[in-house]
Amino acid sequence: MDDNKVIRRPFGNFFIKKSLQMRLIAKIVAAALVTALVSSGSLFLVYYLRYKTVVVYMWSQESNDIQKEHILSLVLPALVISAVVGVVVAFGIGLYASRKYAVPIYKIEQWVAMLQSGKMSAILRFREYEEMKDLSQKCNELGALIRGTLLDIRNRVKSMRESGVDNPELDAIVEKLDAMELTGECKTVTILREDLKKDKTKT
Repeated sequence: MDDNKVIRRPFGNFFIKKSLQMRLIAKIVAAALVTALVSSGSLFLVYYLRYKTVVVYMWSQESNDIQKEHILSLVLPALVISAVVGVVVAFGIGLYASRKYAVPIYKIEQWVAMLQSGKMSAILRFREYEEMKDLSQKCNELGALIRGTLLDIRNRVKSMRESGVDNPELDAIVEKLDAMELTGECKTVTILREDLKKDKTKT
């Protein structure tokens, strides 16, 4: 199996930016809990304001008489079940949504790291994220501008050396620029298994 194959949705590597994803999941779950509590409180408040009591009168077939029940004892089981289901659903939505946010951020970080290492031909691309197209286009335009500027500097310095200008500083500039990948095939940023393992060991 090719180790450089792009990993799209592996369960084992689901958490790409763990701290970011966990915070987002926690916020979504907290929102679901707050919604459940507000809904429950609103139900009790509306009932109390309408009937000025929290007691419900029910006819019991066993005792053949009217019995009093607290409204909380009647609706609490349903509220608890709905709250639990809501939290589970919110957690699942948080898992899915957090990865949708983490993947672009991770790719941008990898793109910047490639530029810092001298791989100026790095290309940022989001295949599954059409809404990120403008961002990737601007980043790639910036990368192309930097690469073009460095190429122009290298060509000018080499022309100066060929014209007889002898300067150790020019030699140092050419050496640094030659060490960069300014030409050749463009490399698209991908999420590699070994990169995820390295990031996990750092956290």
